[in-house]
Amino acid sequence: MLDYICGFIYLFWILCLCYFLGTAITNKKSFTTSFLVGYIGYSFVLAIGFIIIQFLGLPWMVALIYFILSILIMIIFIVYRAKKNELKITKGEIVNGFKNNYALFIIAFILLILSFANVHIMWLNNHLDDGYYIGRISHLASYKNPYYYNFPVGLDDQHVFNSYLFDVWELEASVYINILRMNVFVFCRVFLNLQNYFLLVVTVCEFTKQTVCKLNDEFRKYAQWTPIILFIFTIIMVVATSYNLMALQDYWQFSSAMYLGSSIPRTMGILWVLLFFIDNDKITIKHILQLIIMSVSLVSKSSIAIPIVFVAAIATLISVYTQFNKKGLIAIGTLVLLVVLGLILPNNDQTFAFVWDMYKSNFKSIVFLSFVLVYIFAFIVIRKPIVFKITEVLVLIIGFMLIPGLCNVYQTLSVYFFVCLRVLTCLFYTLYIAGFVFLLYGVFTLTSKMLTKAFILFMSVLFLSMSCLSYYGTHKSMIHSMKVVMQNPRLVPNSIYELGQKIDKAADGEKLYTLMPQFVTTDTYLTSLAAIATSVSVDVISVSAIPRYAMSSVNKVYSKFTLDDQNVFENFNVNKNQESFDELVPILDEFSIQCFVLEGKDNTQDSYNEYYKVDTVNDDRAGTYYSIYVKR
Repeated sequence: MLDYICGFIYLFWILCLCYFLGTAITNKKSFTTSFLVGYIGYSFVLAIGFIIIQFLGLPWMVALIYFILSILIMIIFIVYRAKKNELKITKGEIVNGFKNNYALFIIAFILLILSFANVHIMWLNNHLDDGYYIGRISHLASYKNPYYYNFPVGLDDQHVFNSYLFDVWELEASVYINILRMNVFVFCRVFLNLQNYFLLVVTVCEFTKQTVCKLNDEFRKYAQWTPIILFIFTIIMVVATSYNLMALQDYWQFSSAMYLGSSIPRTMGILWVLLFFIDNDKITIKHILQLIIMSVSLVSKSSIAIPIVFVAAIATLISVYTQFNKKGLIAIGTLVLLVVLGLILPNNDQTFAFVWDMYKSNFKSIVFLSFVLVYIFAFIVIRKPIVFKITEVLVLIIGFMLIPGLCNVYQTLSVYFFVCLRVLTCLFYTLYIAGFVFLLYGVFTLTSKMLTKAFILFMSVLFLSMSCLSYYGTHKSMIHSMKVVMQNPRLVPNSIYELGQKIDKAADGEKLYTLMPQFVTTDTYLTSLAAIATSVSVDVISVSAIPRYAMSSVNKVYSKFTLDDQNVFENFNVNKNQESFDELVPILDEFSIQCFVLEGKDNTQDSYNEYYKVDTVNDDRAGTYYSIYVKR
């Protein structure tokens, strides 16, 4: 219960800090504008220091000190600007602010509730990604050299450079869970999820205000309802692909792993560029500085922001200067420069094939074809430059990805094929969000206020029904998933959490090199155990996680541990007899294994050679039973 109280304190703190910081920067009292600008400013300030700290490998305590100083400076800046500009918030402004924004909180909360329907992915630790991210957040404060660790395993990777050094959202999260003394799973899977859902909802609303609301100010009262389009992205992935609704890279992360830093550029990257720059007549130095600040903030969440910001910024620049005069030369020059750069850079046929296949799948999808009709509707009904400019940007981005030669630039910036596909995911999110904004504005233009409200209600019910119904017959039902969440309030299986505590007790302050099953079944769902063990235990070294999270060759011993070695243990876990244990002994000796965990009640032996059973974990409701053996 205390974790949830601390979580709501965290959300209230972020909400107030970002809103007042944004108000101080913009000198405006628009809730969505202030919150969004404040969040970008807050992220930028933390990113500058945290990236340097991670690159230099400075102690976590330095990051904590920098965080505290940064917050103090932000508060001083807020107070200074408030006094200078005589900013006051009246009771009437609070009432109007709630009236114009209450739907944002409702939508974000519904998205969070819908995320709990994905227990089958959550218990699988988001296809094992949580092993790294939650493990990193858990241990950044406790490891001596934290930024180069293999966190799911619990061993130092000895200064192997990787792009994760740019990602500082985990460092920020680690500061908060240590200050608030929160369970990392509750913080990430509830409150960080909710924060990022809310940030996305605010982004969609602000995009609406900066585009179609400028055409008719009366539409502002409906802007807060435009994020209902996000409900369609909560349709379970297997249904979305099977029924040809949409096919997007890492689509499942929207519903179960919104807490990931990469979710921000993947869902909002193009929207941020559009809403801040698309309505400009020209691009100035001020705009370029704003783009740099925004880019640093996005890259600090994930390096996938680099190709996303690049394609969005170049497409927006060309769109702004698409004119039949001298300014049009800037657009032409930019395009020519991009073509030349594309011809110089190497091409990757395999990556292009992946991108083209995903495009083909989406071009034939029901959702995409429906939105083609929506854009045609917008061209006919709205007929305003902003609609054409945004559409031009989206079409240009498609061209940057698909035109041979031209696509080499974006592929080079993406480095990996799956990053290219994530840029594509961001594009389709943006295409559907912008399309729905145009659709709702078109309905508002053609009909009465009553019919507009009825349309909003109808689409809300439709999208939510599609989402809820998609879970039936696939992975149990939403009701079953909600029950599992209620029974495991820490948002991690109770048995696994208890296992971690008992391993720490057995370790008595020493590190235990441990073998355990890679996967178990908990609450009828497949659950990854080995990859998440270090997130529930301080002292475990999860050797069984190495086949998924390989050690670098610098580590001469544990880099040799393979899936074949793990399979020998898995065979022992199934049979639990002396013969299968004898086959395991050479591996136990080679990798200095001090502990192993067996699953199942069919284990009757109190010892295997010098390994003795020291404790058990039993959760009959979830159908799990573990035996802990430690070498004596």
